[in-house]
Amino acid sequence: MKTANTLNPLPLSPLTSPLDEQQSTRLQTALVDLSPLQLAWVSGYLAGLGGLTTAANRSAGQPADAPESGPNLTILYGSQTGNTRTVAESLAALVRARGTEPRLLSMADYRPRDLARERLLLVVVSTQGEGEPPESARELHAFLHGKRAPRLEGLRYGVLGLGDSSYEHFCKTARDFDERFKALGGQPLLAPQYCDVAFQEAASAWSLTALERAAEHLVPREARIIQLPGTRPAPKTPPALDQAAPLTAHLLENRIVTTADAVGEVHNLALGIDPAALSYTPGDALGVWFRNDPALVEAVLRATGLDGDAPLSLDGAAYDLREALASRLELTRLHPTVVKAWGGLIGSEPLAALGQDPARLRDYAAGRQFIDLIAEHPGRPDAAALAAALHPLRPRLYSIASSQAEFPDEVHLTIARVGYRVGGQERAGGASDFLTRRLTQDTPVAVHLATNPSFRLPHDGDAPVILIAAGTGVAPFRAFLQQRAAQGDRGRTWLVFGNRNFRRDFLYQLEWQAHRRAGVLSRVSVAFSRDQTDKRYVQHRLIEQGRELYTWLQEGAHLYVCGANAMGRAVHEALLDLIAAQTGSDREDAGEQLTALRRDGRYQRDLY
Repeated sequence: MKTANTLNPLPLSPLTSPLDEQQSTRLQTALVDLSPLQLAWVSGYLAGLGGLTTAANRSAGQPADAPESGPNLTILYGSQTGNTRTVAESLAALVRARGTEPRLLSMADYRPRDLARERLLLVVVSTQGEGEPPESARELHAFLHGKRAPRLEGLRYGVLGLGDSSYEHFCKTARDFDERFKALGGQPLLAPQYCDVAFQEAASAWSLTALERAAEHLVPREARIIQLPGTRPAPKTPPALDQAAPLTAHLLENRIVTTADAVGEVHNLALGIDPAALSYTPGDALGVWFRNDPALVEAVLRATGLDGDAPLSLDGAAYDLREALASRLELTRLHPTVVKAWGGLIGSEPLAALGQDPARLRDYAAGRQFIDLIAEHPGRPDAAALAAALHPLRPRLYSIASSQAEFPDEVHLTIARVGYRVGGQERAGGASDFLTRRLTQDTPVAVHLATNPSFRLPHDGDAPVILIAAGTGVAPFRAFLQQRAAQGDRGRTWLVFGNRNFRRDFLYQLEWQAHRRAGVLSRVSVAFSRDQTDKRYVQHRLIEQGRELYTWLQEGAHLYVCGANAMGRAVHEALLDLIAAQTGSDREDAGEQLTALRRDGRYQRDLY
């Protein structure tokens, strides 16, 4: 489909091109519908082919060009869900189109000491939970804030942060990097960019500006971005390749794994997939597209007085308003920026005042959905204005709860159905309600794979592993155990699991018992917080069994933690305490031991 951002390539003639007429025609046909960023990628690809040809000529004895001097460009990304990697890869494609090969690395694969030698650096990083760096960025972040951080007077840098302004510490990790680079003597190429949930346009505009500023310091090359004279590519970053063309799955099984009287309802979903199209590794996540509840869509239409058949254009595609609300616009997660946009749209003074207090605004949005906002603050916008106020609907990510070694054409998810009341009205989570209540076996569902290379089983099947989880955080560990069983791994495995009640909430209990009998699972420690007067959580079990756990670590165990951010912080604090107690050291020394484990890939976390 042709979009508003499509550029027509420059015409080729015998005077401007070494191609013959037939070759020129084929080239023009191939380029006609490409976006600016796609044209940039093709340009870089062709430049790369030219580089290969040059290398081949040199190997055949032809003289090499004179060596070029000048700083290289390094692009680092720190990602938990893959968005920063997507932005970094798009930026690298633009750099290659200029004829320069950047150094593109995950922060997890970067040696912090190399910072002292960097001259041009672009950083793209997200923020986790309450202002924490993603797992892949932790070591570099700690190094920059430590005593060994070098002076960086010769560094020119840029920082792009991805975050969510509904959290108090919005883009804190990116701000930390920018502040430390500056404090250590680095010179910013451009102002930092802190992107909210809808990040694509801002990230792309920053990337293009960063490239222009960096180009002033890079050695010129012959390749250039293909564009019309005097024009600049439109600032639009494409979605990740895996999100651009989602795959289709279908429901095979929907099984409740909690009792009928449990406080929360948790389902195990088995989705059928084409294994040739989707190959995953335990530790990965699955992005799932969903549709908003039709009843919720109709409620929004009634509250706004709009006609569901009203035509609407979104990203160049035509919809009626009803379908846009069902499949393209976010209705169940109320973001603070939506509250502010709605307040401005209807001219609400109370909402304008609320927008001046970020903490109150976040609290207000956290406990409501869009229907609650418009019920409390009614308005009558037109369809286009309503759509502009809302965020686009995004796929939800779920940890994969199966191993493809055991289920080659399936992917399993562990889903807690979200339900709560607002002003006496029942509200349900958008994706969890769709998947657990409304998805039928004859309804296809669009999915994409979100790889997580920072959360992987050890390559050595003999290595012991300790798996710590609460609630649905146990999902990837179900996949881990299936994988170890399928591979015949002999390493010991210890599961530490917590939830509310033993009888109601012991997720996958029969499977753990089967793994115990088979020798795949060596040890199980449980913490059911509501089964006694004093609440007991997984961190309490860790402290109680600190000597045994530390012995496992001394014997080479790999430590994994999965669950909510608050649980992850509590577990980390417990680990500091138990290591200090077992070694007779202080918490600072214990922290250095955990840092060493993380550096060696033996302490991995997947928090949300």
